[in-house]
Amino acid sequence: MRRLRLPGFALLASLATSIALAQTSPASSPDPARFEKDIAAFEAEDRATPPAARPVLFVGSSSIRYWDVAAAFPTLPTLRRGYGGSHVSDTLHFADRIVFAYRPSLVVFYAGDADVAAGKDAATIARDTLALVALIHRRQPGTAVVVIGTKPSPLHWLHMAAIRDANRRIREALAVDALATYADAEAALLGPDGQPRAEFYADNRLNLSARGYEAWTAALRPVIERSAARRP
Repeated sequence: MRRLRLPGFALLASLATSIALAQTSPASSPDPARFEKDIAAFEAEDRATPPAARPVLFVGSSSIRYWDVAAAFPTLPTLRRGYGGSHVSDTLHFADRIVFAYRPSLVVFYAGDADVAAGKDAATIARDTLALVALIHRRQPGTAVVVIGTKPSPLHWLHMAAIRDANRRIREALAVDALATYADAEAALLGPDGQPRAEFYADNRLNLSARGYEAWTAALRPVIERSAARRP
């Protein structure tokens, strides 16, 4: 049977249900004020060099921060707003300043590494991610969203059960959303043995190396470009 894909507003009820059913995590979200200097630096950059109108916004944690999105997507008006170590909840908190301030035509979001490292469970990570998608739908109707699933990494390999569970919850929730798409690069970053390929990671065993970003970009580009082609 073909699955019905609902428009963003219709999805809000579905997301709210997912959020309400989420389990309580033993870990709480850290104070987002720790990133105030980073966000203020973005705002200063915007004043010095105003970004393109209706950009394709890449926002989230360090995997966004170190991704050369301008080189990866040379035909798109990209804007990168990544700040390392951020939780999903941080982007929720700062959404007015680093999402809606730009009125993006497409939002590409990545986070989750810091969340699992802090002990958050899959339900909490999925709940916060779906809440961000719902907020974008409500505040900027018609804007497409791509959510990149949390990547595997040697540093967080012990957390892979939680990572995969969170990714599954997000993927299933977004499968019925006509404006949001789940994108995954896990398989592209693993070797034949099912383990993270060491050459794809930096010395800290978390961030991607240049070769890792090549594999990551190749896996994600088709989804992002399809979503960008539909942007208003």
